[in-house]
Amino acid sequence: MKGPKIKDERIITEIQKFSTHGLLIVLVGFMISLLVKVFILEWDIKYWVDTFGIMLLGCLYVTVRCVKDGIYLLPNKEGELRRFKKIHLISGVISTIIWATLTFLLDFREAGEVDIRKNISSTLVGAVVFFIGITWAMWYIINKSNKNADKNIEN
Repeated sequence: MKGPKIKDERIITEIQKFSTHGLLIVLVGFMISLLVKVFILEWDIKYWVDTFGIMLLGCLYVTVRCVKDGIYLLPNKEGELRRFKKIHLISGVISTIIWATLTFLLDFREAGEVDIRKNISSTLVGAVVFFIGITWAMWYIINKSNKNADKNIEN
């Protein structure tokens, strides 16, 4: 007669780490596939919307579950919090630069006769709005996760 299997926490942690790495490889593969389909092959949206949908659903699921369970937490120490905010702003700036570059290149590519000043100014305005939106969204997610973590501790 077999009893319940006992699993070592180290084994469970390693299995979870491998699963996470596997999911990351799949996500990066989808991202590369999507970028190739959209920007290199210039396929119509009907040929790559499925890849985008799968990526979006996977990312949304992970984000929603982590926020619901209070996984994304702010650091407790003041120095670590400042460092976290700095990294947060840097990642927002990098995301904005990538977004602005892609927007500018797509506008430049699709336009017949290009008004560079108008294209640059509209891209800059869009980049400012994008930066504010992405920064706010990241802070909202982290603050909501902190509140959920506090609820989970109280229960």
